[in-house]
Amino acid sequence: MRALCFCFLAMLLCGNVAAGEHDVVLIRILAPAEPNAVQIITEKGGYAIEADGKRVLELGESERFSIINNGSSLTLKTPSKSYGTFPRLELQSLSDTGVFRLYVIRTNPDERVYDDNLIFLPGSGSMQMINQVGLEKYVAGVVEAETGKQKPLEFYKVQAIISRTYALNNKSRYRKMGYDLNDQVDCQVYHGKARWEPDILEAVEFTRGKVLVDSEMRMITAAFHSNSGGETVSSDIVWSGALSYLSPRKDEFSLTGEHAQWKRTIHRKEWLSYLQEKYDLNVDDKLINTMAVHYEQKNRHIYFLDPIFNIPLKHIRKDWELNSTYFDISPLGRDSLRFEGKGFGHGTGLSQEGAMRMAELGFSYTDILHFYYNDVHVIDLKALNFFRLE
Repeated sequence: MRALCFCFLAMLLCGNVAAGEHDVVLIRILAPAEPNAVQIITEKGGYAIEADGKRVLELGESERFSIINNGSSLTLKTPSKSYGTFPRLELQSLSDTGVFRLYVIRTNPDERVYDDNLIFLPGSGSMQMINQVGLEKYVAGVVEAETGKQKPLEFYKVQAIISRTYALNNKSRYRKMGYDLNDQVDCQVYHGKARWEPDILEAVEFTRGKVLVDSEMRMITAAFHSNSGGETVSSDIVWSGALSYLSPRKDEFSLTGEHAQWKRTIHRKEWLSYLQEKYDLNVDDKLINTMAVHYEQKNRHIYFLDPIFNIPLKHIRKDWELNSTYFDISPLGRDSLRFEGKGFGHGTGLSQEGAMRMAELGFSYTDILHFYYNDVHVIDLKALNFFRLE
């Protein structure tokens, strides 16, 4: 019996299975600059528009309609008819292959293509739209938006797993507001259906249902950033609380790449005034003044200068909109300072450009994940449910 159970568990760990209750996610789209009017074209499959559970209109392929926000209601129109106003509208696919094209009606028009369904809600300032979409279709869209085209297949597998893990681990983030995640960088960038790179679809299908868990079978915070600059940082430096799988490591794979290095020129007087006004640093002291304009990080620091001054580098990065906290400072003439930095992003977890380099060198997607995340396991969602039931 024990052997049978072990074999069953091994099958779950290795196989691709359905995600069960995780099959669908609700993604608020086009926030925060949501429009007041959109036009939709049904591109693939039949669709129905419903209001209060009742079917208002059925649409075949290549049919067009508009939704206009009135503040407290929505107006539904086709080119030949107005169907009135409604408190809420839902565009529901009549199959599992529905695709629609969305056009934003405003000065700078925007066009997006989405899978599955769309919910429309009126608002005083703008209309809220929520894409009700299959999890794996959403993951494919995220991978395309976050990484782009012509990347190694193994890297797409990595991004698919961490994007899926992130989505499911944060699925209740906006539940009280009626959706799971938004389509912005504070969640995961999502521009709709993955359309441009077949390898992304292959990678998502290959990793279908797979997520990253820690030693206690909990889905991890699958943090990632663009480039570590050669050294990642622990999670407690970026956020409150340390996570064992997000610990610092040397990352030689991120020493190259588009965002491996950066430069910025800042006026010396503005820099010193900032340190004095915000952190009460005595820049009139000759030694402190010299330290503030001659600064070097051979390894990543948490604080600027000495920790006793309590100047977190992450705050400096935010205030000055710098690419990273990993930078040196040197004088540039009498009035300016040269900031020379490494990496792009918060620096914890997986470096995307480092992961791409590892994939180019022949590392597998599991090798890459285990390099950037300590003591984690790639597991199928159904296997995860098995562990929780036990």
